[in-house]
Amino acid sequence: MKADEILKKAGEIQAAQLAAKQAAMEPLAAILAERIRLTSELAATETPYGKAYVTAEAAGWSASELSALGAEEPTHRPRGRRTRPVPKTAVVPEPDSGSGIPSQAPVNA
Repeated sequence: MKADEILKKAGEIQAAQLAAKQAAMEPLAAILAERIRLTSELAATETPYGKAYVTAEAAGWSASELSALGAEEPTHRPRGRRTRPVPKTAVVPEPDSGSGIPSQAPVNA
């Protein structure tokens, strides 16, 4: 067998392998495209779903009741009115009422 015959045969094998890989990829590519489309459509429902869920809660439905109906808590809740944060008061340590002698620990330790 000559070198050019070997290279031709190797090319035929590679072409057959590539054709088989491409044929196997066709159904996967179709399903993948469908999944991407459905994921995009589902993402588009997040905001209206969150608003509807909050409205249901405001009308008196509890989270457990909604869950029993199959309504999961939304991943993103709509933004409501923000309240001012309660300022944290500084905690001042009470002085040691023991002996009135300052600590003997080094200051720069």
